[in-house]
Amino acid sequence: MTIKEASEKTGISIDNLRYYERIGLIPEVPRSAGGIRDYDADTMHWIDFAMRFKKSGLSLEAIREYIQLAIKGEATKPARKEVLLEAKADLEAHRDQIQESLDMVNYKLAHWEEKCEPLTQELVREWKKNNPEF
Repeated sequence: MTIKEASEKTGISIDNLRYYERIGLIPEVPRSAGGIRDYDADTMHWIDFAMRFKKSGLSLEAIREYIQLAIKGEATKPARKEVLLEAKADLEAHRDQIQESLDMVNYKLAHWEEKCEPLTQELVREWKKNNPEF
């Protein structure tokens, strides 16, 4: 299948498909006798595999490392597991940051009338007093 067909099938732009191949996110795509990329079933599986990792929040670097290790074979199993453990820790930290932000917004909503709105109005009044041109 051509790169255009692969792009249409995956929803990934042609430029990104080339980029992913160039950085090793997907293995080198087989070429036709004329040197044109020929996306076969194996290549499409690699793309799907990489994009599943991407959707789960892994960085392109972590995905590339995992895939390059996988290509090297069974001996890389511990290293691949370590990549996933690091990715999991990063995602958990991100989740915790999101939870902290959500807790803050929920607090502000729960105390909107008695704390947040009066403080906002006071800040606006002070700002207008110091910036009369607005």
